[in-house]
Amino acid sequence: MSTNRLHFVQSAPLSAAERKASLRAQMKKRRGENENRDAKEALLLDNFLRAGLAEKERYFVYLSFSSEAPTDKLVAYLLGANKQVYAPVTDGKEMRAVALGEDFTLSPFGVREPVGEPFEGTPDVVVLPLLAVDGRGVRLGYGGGYYDRFLERHPEALAVAYCFDFQIVREVPEEEHDRRAALIISDKRIIRCRG
Repeated sequence: MSTNRLHFVQSAPLSAAERKASLRAQMKKRRGENENRDAKEALLLDNFLRAGLAEKERYFVYLSFSSEAPTDKLVAYLLGANKQVYAPVTDGKEMRAVALGEDFTLSPFGVREPVGEPFEGTPDVVVLPLLAVDGRGVRLGYGGGYYDRFLERHPEALAVAYCFDFQIVREVPEEEHDRRAALIISDKRIIRCRG
């Protein structure tokens, strides 16, 4: 008489990097399906101002592309208020801050980058792009580590996650090299990060 036995194979838990890859794929899809971007952009700017962030002088702001939370109105507001506004320029594995002017080029990733000499100082506020963020300020980016390395070089800068509200999730897997945001600005709320 044969006995059928079920064999359960317990798989090893997924690493933080593997969980990040899965979440990254989910959030890219969800962000691509996002609607009402113009209305949400206005709400993002309103919350940025409500958080008191327009009182600083030097801002490092990503230039949005594709389905990212748009920053064009934020940049226009800051420039109109005579603030110093810098945007990212990739240089190998590093990212530099370059003042916004009238001339741009496209990075290898297809992102607008200003033309000019890098700013060697520290911005007061760093506005971070992301795919997801949690209430601790743990941010899921695109996996290149550019913003983590930039924040490591400028620890005194206020790191602000700038996103659509659906990008705020219960938990983002965290690795040792990850740098957290201190504040989250979405189209629906302002969160001062814990932990």
